[in-house]
Amino acid sequence: MESLNSGSYEQIKEPHVINVSDSDFGEDGMDEVSSIPFQSPGGGMYWKPRVEAEFKPYINQSFRSLEDGIEFYREYGRKSGFEIRRHTEKKHDDGTVLLKHIVCSRAGSNESKMDVDYEDFSSSSKKRRRTVSSRCGCKAKVVFKFDDLKGYNVLSFVEEHSHFLVSGSGKQFLKSNRVLGLAHKKLVFDGAKANMGPNKTYNFAKELCGSYSNVGATCTEFKNWSRDVKLYIGDRDAQMIIEKFTDKKEMSDGFFYDYAVDEGGRLTRIFWAEEIMMYNMKFVPFTGLDNYKKCVVFAAGLIAKEDIDNYVWIFEVFMKCMIREPKCIVTDQCPAMKQAIPTVFTEARHRLCMWHIMKKFNQKLAKCISKMDDFKRKINALIWSIDIDPATFEVGWKDVMKEYKLESNEWLCELYNIRESWIPAYYADDPMAGLLRTTSISESENSFFDKFNRRSDTLTEFYLRYESAMEKQRHTNARLNYEGTKSMPRMDTPLLLERDAAELYTRTMFYEVQKEIMSSCYDMSINSISEEDGVKIFSIKDKRRHGKIFEVNHAYLNNDMQSDVTKIPRHLVVNRWTKGAEMRHSLQFKEISEQCNAIEVTNRKLNDIWYDFQSCVSLAGLDGERLDYLEGKLKELKHSLRESRWKSDTQNKNNVMEFFVGSKIPAEVIVKPPIESRNKGCGRRIVGDYEKSISQRKKKVPRLCNMCKKIDFHDARTCPLKKTIQQSDV
Repeated sequence: MESLNSGSYEQIKEPHVINVSDSDFGEDGMDEVSSIPFQSPGGGMYWKPRVEAEFKPYINQSFRSLEDGIEFYREYGRKSGFEIRRHTEKKHDDGTVLLKHIVCSRAGSNESKMDVDYEDFSSSSKKRRRTVSSRCGCKAKVVFKFDDLKGYNVLSFVEEHSHFLVSGSGKQFLKSNRVLGLAHKKLVFDGAKANMGPNKTYNFAKELCGSYSNVGATCTEFKNWSRDVKLYIGDRDAQMIIEKFTDKKEMSDGFFYDYAVDEGGRLTRIFWAEEIMMYNMKFVPFTGLDNYKKCVVFAAGLIAKEDIDNYVWIFEVFMKCMIREPKCIVTDQCPAMKQAIPTVFTEARHRLCMWHIMKKFNQKLAKCISKMDDFKRKINALIWSIDIDPATFEVGWKDVMKEYKLESNEWLCELYNIRESWIPAYYADDPMAGLLRTTSISESENSFFDKFNRRSDTLTEFYLRYESAMEKQRHTNARLNYEGTKSMPRMDTPLLLERDAAELYTRTMFYEVQKEIMSSCYDMSINSISEEDGVKIFSIKDKRRHGKIFEVNHAYLNNDMQSDVTKIPRHLVVNRWTKGAEMRHSLQFKEISEQCNAIEVTNRKLNDIWYDFQSCVSLAGLDGERLDYLEGKLKELKHSLRESRWKSDTQNKNNVMEFFVGSKIPAEVIVKPPIESRNKGCGRRIVGDYEKSISQRKKKVPRLCNMCKKIDFHDARTCPLKKTIQQSDV
């Protein structure tokens, strides 16, 4: 073995005291030192790695290939606490490498510089940059020589280093210990689908692994992989999403999409729908309710600008896909949609979302009304009531406006002029009037998509998140279906009608029907019964609605209504609220089964290894033989995982990207990414006085003043008593 006269060195008796710093130990202070220091006659210091003999190179050691030899030396460096790099080589005329030098990363002159952060306590800015040398002329190396019979042999090996080697917890930051395998990359990619950035994903990986040192990479590698995904997509973003939609259309007749580009070939709007925010483009989901009253997105689109033309286009494509018009459309007060909807939909009734309107009352009227709570109580009694007719509402509205002197308020006058589009009294007979009153639909939908969306997403990334969000909706529906079949809800009455409702409707809808059954039993009473021309007229008083009288007509001759029923007449049941009205799932694509087969094989191998590991842990005790068995299995597990990681890292990077993103690099880019748009809400919003007062009120917290000893919104510096004392002293 080639050495540096190590035999003439004097080994230091207590190296851990003289040469090992506190930072080289773990949190418990028990990490072993990775190197043994020696001192030459001239006073120079050298360090020899302390590793097991099986991991140390030796003269004439043979490897089948040069890469195998380099990987062995890299593993030796990883265990020893140093990095390696490829150095000089000698080649044959045919390109065969005859000699290859692999050296310590700190070999060579110290002219190479790198920037590091350091603490400068003399300056107001602690973090500053300083250029330092990363090399120290280390002589440690291994030389491989080509052999026709054996492959590559170790020709020479210098073991000693002229620098201290990394020990303990510091080893996790070596480059050889910071390699992302397929498992890491999948974790980062899947985390992005759940709107987790690389920082959050890295912290999550730490919790899964038990500590940061067990992750096998740092947060920088997680960030770099996330960056590489965006670079892989690059300017091909729009073309990739179009080609992905084309592939899905070929594999499923139930998938529909359409798009439009401007004169420069840039994407301006896109629509898609299945069988079941990047560039500041506006996301337009078409949302309905499933049989559990949960929001379901059955189509969606992206538009570059919120104008009439874009909305007309997206509504026309919606009609092309769905064929028939929806019965009712609920939107916010967007002026562009207000004009676009009647242009395309001739039968659908356009309603405004009450939640968007009601949340503006405080902002618009804070300056005009001193007793806001009283005003809102009276106006809400009119707006939300389903028992009053339009005439009663109009009289009540005018009375409230007169009481608070708001007859000339422009915003309220505008709301009154469009009252037929948002006040329940004007569409009480519509089939879904009760659903349109709720505030939770818009609010929950906005919150739902906020969890799956990030401003910096590309189109391809956005669609991946969109698919993840849709999968969550389908999973929720499947879970509710399962919970509805494994048990029966509690019955509150002995009526057979209630039990029939429990078997017929979903659990969510049954509870609403149950409330009506209970109300009919305990809150309603018959005042009178009369009959006229074959029609029985019932006068019914409702206690819960302040004794309001309702009239029910029973045409018993034509069997329009039944009496003494034990089951709900099926011709009166709306199928969409029953247990059988499940969401339609899109067809399974053929590549899914292929991927699942590959994943199944991989998982089976990993599960076998993990099962052996768990078996060893359960067998482990004080018995030495069992501990040896455990140690052997742990080594096998570590070797298998490291070999798998090394093989995955040698794969083509683009192939890995294609596997995760699900789109190949387009041969030609026809559809270009959209230009960043400026839509309403993308800039800084003007904050009203009411919101300012609320935020200031939240910031101010009463506390004990040390000057006046009172609990108030001031401290000793601003205390009025202090000012009084100062004035008296003057």
